[in-house]
Amino acid sequence: MPEDLANTPAERAAATERVYRPIHFFYSKEVTVGDKGHIIILGAGLVGSLCAVVLLKKGFKVHLYERYQDIRSIPSTGRSINLSVTSRGLRAIKALGGSLYDDIVQNLTTKVMGRIIHMPDGKVLFQRYGKDNTEHNYSVSRIELNKFLLNAAADAGAELHFDHALVESSDFKDHRDVGAELHFRTKNGDLRVNAACPVIACDGAGSRARYALGRSGLTEFSEDLLTRGYKEVLFPKPENPEGFGAKGEDGGEPCDGRFGLHIWPRGDHMLMALANRDGSFTGTFYMDNEGEESFASFSDTPEGRAKCSDFCQKHYSEAIPLVGGLDSLVNQIVQNPTGLLGTVRTSKWAVKGKVLLIGDSCHAMVPFFGQGCNCGFEDTLWLSRLVDEFCCDEGQANLEKCTGDNFAKCFAAVEAARKPSADAICDMALENFVEMRDKTGDAKFQVMKKIENRLENVFPSKFRSRYAMVCYGGEGNVSYANAKELGVVQWQILEKLWDIAGGVSHEQVDTIDMQEAEKLIDLLLVPKQKELAMDLSTIRH
Repeated sequence: MPEDLANTPAERAAATERVYRPIHFFYSKEVTVGDKGHIIILGAGLVGSLCAVVLLKKGFKVHLYERYQDIRSIPSTGRSINLSVTSRGLRAIKALGGSLYDDIVQNLTTKVMGRIIHMPDGKVLFQRYGKDNTEHNYSVSRIELNKFLLNAAADAGAELHFDHALVESSDFKDHRDVGAELHFRTKNGDLRVNAACPVIACDGAGSRARYALGRSGLTEFSEDLLTRGYKEVLFPKPENPEGFGAKGEDGGEPCDGRFGLHIWPRGDHMLMALANRDGSFTGTFYMDNEGEESFASFSDTPEGRAKCSDFCQKHYSEAIPLVGGLDSLVNQIVQNPTGLLGTVRTSKWAVKGKVLLIGDSCHAMVPFFGQGCNCGFEDTLWLSRLVDEFCCDEGQANLEKCTGDNFAKCFAAVEAARKPSADAICDMALENFVEMRDKTGDAKFQVMKKIENRLENVFPSKFRSRYAMVCYGGEGNVSYANAKELGVVQWQILEKLWDIAGGVSHEQVDTIDMQEAEKLIDLLLVPKQKELAMDLSTIRH
């Protein structure tokens, strides 16, 4: 059995003491929930809350079940990485109309223009995300965005059930086309819910719905954990935030420190930081869980603290004053909980019209492309379109169309449309881990990224970076899967241009032969774009 991503290691160990089977719920309280036009959503996180809003807008009655207490009533636990949201994911919110999109962007986010790379020698370099200042990402607090979307779901009429922890003994295997028996642990005891409507599982990386399907032989899945983990490190608001950025030296571009993803790449470990609305930064420290230099060796003991102190002074001397001093950095590393990093892959997302897995419940990924939330939001956009096709008239639920057969077709279509792209972004997120940890500090890679940026500004209709396709694509068949495939060809072109020039420095990027570049693009890239039916003009912020 793969390691369960639902809990901390201690929580997982405690959970093994009790194995839940259907017999445990035989004498528990039973209720029936749902009817035609009703949908049960499992998980009130980011994807579940947005999914609820989407379906409520179409006139469905939504029953939203969440394992934990109402997040709106509790402070952050300090176990969440600040999110990067991009136009790909935000498209699902824009599609809802109204003021939701503007409210999120204007009130919850901070612009992120690109990477600000803090080199070991003290140099600070800026690496732009998009082709120019019109393209950027947003930094947002996970908990604040979750609260916002949950409020929107509540305001739209969702029926909310907190402290309902789904158990993997839940049964999706009976003969019905729609319906399941859901088993919950609640504060008031065990509960059996006879679900008389479709179930959409958005219950995260440790999805109990996925486990239930796996135990019944209805799907197979893997959970691949990295040997590295992460700890949150908070940066107080600096006195001079602009000075925290890149000055534009050595042929590079400047960037205000408030508007970049700060990275201290150090090979086997790295520190990252994203700005918060109040001017502070939420940092994340990544390193091995075990080993000589690891979270395990940096214990909250005099010896562990001394080792951590020496380590920080050796590798992160520039970051120490930004975090509030050496004691502050050491305290956070030795005392804050360690988060898990892993990838979930699921063979089958849908079972008839009974249940559909979306978001992290079927494709959790490591956070290094900043697309976990965006991919889940895009799942909801495709679900919205396909629910319209199979179960609605003019965007509103039609009860006569809300049949088991139509939901089965809808759910199967969502899986067919999304699974190739989910697999692709999971792969690219792992690749980006290596890129951010190792390559961002490599001189050749930095120059190659500048050449890439020049090409997409000179030939915008024929060349867009893989990063731009991933973050600002979504329309025009610019899927994650196609971005991955096209990106391989693009990097081959960059390598060829490097070889033709015999290597270049930052200052020599403008000397790259653009006629030769266009020949390579027309020969290698344009045919691939046509083969994949991609329209790069749809890539926009």
